[in-house]
Amino acid sequence: MYRASLLCYNKSHVPAIIEFTRSNEKDLGATAHELLKKISTNHPQVFSTHVKELCRTLEGEAPTVKTPNPPGAVDNLKACAAFAKKFPTDIPMNTKDGRKLVQSFLNFALYGTPPQAAKHAITIIMNSDDKKELHAKELLAKSIKSFKYGGDHWLTKLAALSQLVLLAQAECEEDMDTIVEIAIQKVLQVPHTTTAEADVEWMEEPDEDIQGRTWAVQILVNRLRSLPAESAFNEAAEDTYALLNRFVKNNGEGSKDGGTPTGHKSCQRLIAATSLLKLSCNKRLDTFLTPADFLQLALVTHDPCAQVRKAFTDKLMKYLGQGRLPQRFYTILFCCAYEPEKTIKMSTMTWIRSRRTAFATRKETVLETGFARLLSLLAHHPDFDKDDETLKLMAEYIIYYLKCVATEENISLIFHVAQRVKGVADGITPSEQADEKLYILSDLAQALVRSWEEQNAWTMQSWPGKMKLPSGIFRPLESHEKAQRIAKKVWIGEDLVDQLDPLVRKAIRNKKRKASDVVEKSRKKAKSDRLVKEKKAKADRPVKTPRKKRGTDYDDGSDVDGAVAPSNGPRRKSDRRSTAHRSYVEVSSDEEDAKGGAEENEGEQEEEEEEEEEENNEETEASDKDIAAPEDVEMVDPEADAGPEPVEEAPDAQPASSSPSGTEPSPEPEIAKKASRGKAATKANGVGQPRNVPGAIKKPTQAKSTSAKTAQVAANNTENVGSEVASPCRPAPNGAGPTRRSGRTRGRV
Repeated sequence: MYRASLLCYNKSHVPAIIEFTRSNEKDLGATAHELLKKISTNHPQVFSTHVKELCRTLEGEAPTVKTPNPPGAVDNLKACAAFAKKFPTDIPMNTKDGRKLVQSFLNFALYGTPPQAAKHAITIIMNSDDKKELHAKELLAKSIKSFKYGGDHWLTKLAALSQLVLLAQAECEEDMDTIVEIAIQKVLQVPHTTTAEADVEWMEEPDEDIQGRTWAVQILVNRLRSLPAESAFNEAAEDTYALLNRFVKNNGEGSKDGGTPTGHKSCQRLIAATSLLKLSCNKRLDTFLTPADFLQLALVTHDPCAQVRKAFTDKLMKYLGQGRLPQRFYTILFCCAYEPEKTIKMSTMTWIRSRRTAFATRKETVLETGFARLLSLLAHHPDFDKDDETLKLMAEYIIYYLKCVATEENISLIFHVAQRVKGVADGITPSEQADEKLYILSDLAQALVRSWEEQNAWTMQSWPGKMKLPSGIFRPLESHEKAQRIAKKVWIGEDLVDQLDPLVRKAIRNKKRKASDVVEKSRKKAKSDRLVKEKKAKADRPVKTPRKKRGTDYDDGSDVDGAVAPSNGPRRKSDRRSTAHRSYVEVSSDEEDAKGGAEENEGEQEEEEEEEEEENNEETEASDKDIAAPEDVEMVDPEADAGPEPVEEAPDAQPASSSPSGTEPSPEPEIAKKASRGKAATKANGVGQPRNVPGAIKKPTQAKSTSAKTAQVAANNTENVGSEVASPCRPAPNGAGPTRRSGRTRGRV
């Protein structure tokens, strides 16, 4: 929808949007601020003709020591800051009338609420003010002076320090020790405040305590990001990384006594994880995140708090999409295989597939070569074990990877990478146990890739090229003989291999089902609409009265379905001779007249059979207007009290089987029923002769000669009667008397 939509921002709309932010007319102030934020993020140049008006708005909203700024001023500041980054000279701060505007931004940096106002105000000053060095020193001195945890505007001062450390590093260098002391000793090492709101798993609105700790961590992170390339920052980087890794490894616990509230631990864990991502965006700082620390960072995707997992994966995908993070961070996304929240899991999978398509277009193999890193990560997973059940759990991570990445074009490269892992040793924790885990996962991955190929009916060729594995997490083997010994050994059992096929089959089936859900629903809806229309059309079809047959001495009568019944006998609600369905069997008019009397003698018994067939299924109506369609049905014999009924057998026909009252014959085999379908059978109790039904009126018919073709059809029908008659019947419903077997069975010729 985003690609198909026409999204644009008109410059003439900006004044009206700004006016809504001032007046909040019709409660649209929040929406106007949100729109300004989007414009400033995506197209800040839209403000070029109205930046002066926006600045005048900020002048009127500037806070003082005793007067706070309105809440919506933060969004206006953010919009102005985004514009100042791209067009710094267009902010009217250096004109004759710009002194008041500069003072407004300084007041936002010192007294603005929430603290983000100070951050955006300093961004504007450091980008557009000609006297930014002087103003930076002024802000630094006022923020450091008499700082106290929980004091007046202490959060605003921390936010100002974090932004000054990033954008005015030279001015802050002399006071850097004081700044770090404030962040660590006066904020992070202060005991946590315990409240009822802080004991929940996640705090939607963080309290001041956790906000202050967030800005303190931001000060330490921005200090590393702002250090020049030639400076020696190893000591500072090691201390900061040690702090952040401790938060990640200890689930957000920073104090030694373990008294951190649950909500604070979740926030600190998320802050530390996202800070490590931000630091790794700087290439020279990424080396401080060791492979062991990288494994701990990847486990944030298993955090008990869903908000932490979602925020972390969103930030990770954002940095990867911008191309700011190294390629190894793609591996972390595949740890979402057991993500319980479907929205998080599916959004991550969709994003990975889009990146796969982008890489394939550029002929890059980032995700395929990253398969080796995934196997290394799984080898050091805390849940890893060598038993088959645990390996089946590990297989789900590999299957999730294949669902996101594998195609028919790259499956051979993925298989080659899995093979190559078996030719190296573990480089993170060198030991035989770690190497064995790696080889087990290599064989497991190869088996899964083969099964994936077979289930998808792909053709996998051997990969012709060569590739090198990452040196940081792998190391070469000591000798060629050891490499051969490892390659020849099978590290997983055959029983486990047999259990992998159902897992792969299930994953592929779910993948195809999800892809065809929309199509299937539309098909079902279309089919349902079509059936409704057909039923309606059939119900509205006009009733046609058939002509009177020659050779009969009674008048034709028609019921609702166009069936013919004698005028002085009981009328039938449906008739097998209806013109609604025509048979493919050609029967001459002589045979029609010969069988007319037999059909009329069916009487009330056949009427009950027809009513039951119409209620159960429309298709049970006979398609031949002269020959009854064969079908076994349950019927109650209305003549049960009249004693046994004599039955005349047709030549070459087997006698009809009947079950006595109170006994149930053995059911007819399914094969026999299927064999009888599609063949024409004669009516009248299944043996070709009419029954003597009390009360039924039997009409005489004229004898006519039959053609040779009709005689042959009648002979074939008679031969088939035996198998139909031999099938037993079911007991009558509700135990209503003895049962009999109907001679009509379903089928069309």
